[in-house]
Amino acid sequence: MKDFQLIINPFAEEDLKEAKKWYNSQLDNLGDDFLKEVGKTISYIKENPFQFQKARKQIRMAVVKRFPYSIYFVVNNQTVNVFAVFHSSRNPKIWKKREKD
Repeated sequence: MKDFQLIINPFAEEDLKEAKKWYNSQLDNLGDDFLKEVGKTISYIKENPFQFQKARKQIRMAVVKRFPYSIYFVVNNQTVNVFAVFHSSRNPKIWKKREKD
């Protein structure tokens, strides 16, 4: 099976930038480690996005190892649209609003 095409929307890109910055402020290169783990998780999503549970309606969620973050995405045909990379303690109403954008 061919990998799915991945689209990371601007909201998710901003989530990643903020998280990397915060982790690097806590410990040198920890933000880079965070991005590596996110990259691994995204690779798994691209291989088979349907292996991940639904969080709401058609929205699926993949948990990032080592870090309290989840990646929220929607699958349309052969495309995966990532719209949030969210810390588990943040209010889920924020990412739920994004699904409409």
